[in-house]
Parts: sequence; structure tokens; C-alpha cells
Amino acid sequence: MRNVALALLVLIGSATSALAKPLLDTPVYYEPNDTYIELVSLENQYPGRFVRNESGWLEVKVMAAKRTYKGRRGRLAVVRDIGMHNFLRDTFKPDKPSWFGLQYLCQYNRLIWANGQLHKKDGFQRWGRVWNVQGKRPNNPNRSDGCSNFNYFYAVHYWSTKSGFTWNANARNVHWKLMFVEYPAREQYWR
Repeated sequence: MRNVALALLVLIGSATSALAKPLLDTPVYYEPNDTYIELVSLENQYPGRFVRNESGWLEVKVMAAKRTYKGRRGRLAVVRDIGMHNFLRDTFKPDKPSWFGLQYLCQYNRLIWANGQLHKKDGFQRWGRVWNVQGKRPNNPNRSDGCSNFNYFYAVHYWSTKSGFTWNANARNVHWKLMFVEYPAREQYWR
């Protein structure tokens, strides 16, 4: 009996992990914001382009803005509330770190969205491990120096669902292969 129960647990675990594959390159409608969102695989959509790791945040921000779906212009996703956060996690199930539309401006000590709006200091956030915003060397020797050059910015990304699907900010030289692209209604693009 014990072996049967163990076999069932293994089968259920295998079926669950098979169902947890990421949904890539497929826009899905998110009704609360009247927007479509897509988890874009840069390797699938831009084959050969990333041999030299050209997938930093500025590059993918430009790529997202060049994409269209149903006549809507793309941008890196603006994730302002828990509902959208949960939608991204539960719908797309990214298995790798993924870019979205937020960056930290060292000079101003502020977060800004890809649509140009400042992130409200009391607004939604899902930070993972502690990251350094003061420009001082962190206590953790495995972390970067922070904003040592005030002209720098930190690009913000999601860790994979396996790693908690939380936000993290990294310097400009980080390269991920997935990006969340949002296709908002025309009147919502800069909001």
C-alpha cells in the first residue's frame, strides 16, 4: 500500500511539473486593465540575435515598443497591482528571469515605469532579496556595489516562479532571455 501511495505522489508530481511549462509568445487578455500581455521568448522571436547577449533592459525596452498586437503598440509590462502580478505568475509561469517595465534611477533614488510614470513610493511592489539603493557597498560580498555611478540605473526583473516570482534590480550588464510585453489600449499607453 505504501508503494502505491508513493507511486501516486510521483505521478501527480510529474503531471504537475509538466503542466507548469511557461506559456511563451502567446498574448493573453487581462480584462481588469483592458490589456493584452505576452511572455516573449527572445530566443524564439529574434533567432540568432542574442548570440552576443544583446538582451539588456534598454534593448528589450526598444524591442517591446516595436511589437504590436491587434493594432496595439507594445511596451514592457507595467505591474501596478497584485492582480496583474498574480495574472503574470499564474498564466505564464516563467521558468527563467523575465524583464518587465521598471527601472531604478540611481541619480534620483526613484523607480520609473517604462511608460515614463514614477512608481509611487507606497505603490505595489514584490521585492525579493534586499538590493542596495543607497549606493553603498552591501554587507553581502556576493552583491554589487550598488549605484556607484549616478548616471547608472538598475533594471528590474522578475525571478522565475521556481525562485519565488519576486522583483530584483540589477545593473545594466545583466541579460535575460524573456520579457513581459503589455499591449494596452491606445489611451492607456502612457498611463
